[in-house]
Amino acid sequence: MPGLRSAARAAVKNLVLDHVPRVLRRGPATPRRVAITFDDGPDEGTLECLRVLDELSCPATFFLLGEYADAHPLLVREYVKRGHQIASHGYDHQRFTKLTLPDLLDQCTRTEQALGGQATGHPWVRPPHGTLGPLSMASLIARGYTLAMWTLDSCDYDDRDAASVAARCAPDRCAAGEVLLLHEGQQWTRDALPAIVGALRRDGYECVTMQDLFAK
Repeated sequence: MPGLRSAARAAVKNLVLDHVPRVLRRGPATPRRVAITFDDGPDEGTLECLRVLDELSCPATFFLLGEYADAHPLLVREYVKRGHQIASHGYDHQRFTKLTLPDLLDQCTRTEQALGGQATGHPWVRPPHGTLGPLSMASLIARGYTLAMWTLDSCDYDDRDAASVAARCAPDRCAAGEVLLLHEGQQWTRDALPAIVGALRRDGYECVTMQDLFAK
């Protein structure tokens, strides 16, 4: 029963988020496109991740932590140089619901400074752990932020088997407009990428950045 209750809460949360302006979760049902996204970079594995994506000619969206961006400014520029979208994941991965409003806004401001701005023209942010409360959501939206969520969780933070991570992102689990959640800093995730992208393309999907997925 606890699992059913958790699933029910998640379903209600997603239903609410799908109707809040400036919250992006699922893209349009046409054309047949999906967005691959990564959280928690940059790190020592970033260049290898970018190399794999280069080989696949696959653009992606990276939600970066401000403290890591501050420590690796050259890597921040490398994402952009290779055609990927960068956005905020907060400064130090604290849950937004645990922060006071001044601390939340300070975290987001510091991260924007570390990123050097975003090509979207207005800042995008993905809350760490996907945790949002009414106050944090309303406060960020009121200050011009777009909240970027996801629809398909690869669970690569728990599952270290590349084959099962890829299977969780397989075409039979996807629909047009899907936003896939992956994480940087993990060899098994990088190993899963060719299988994920290859299977999606064979099934007729185009992999795009999240910005392009939601472009009007």
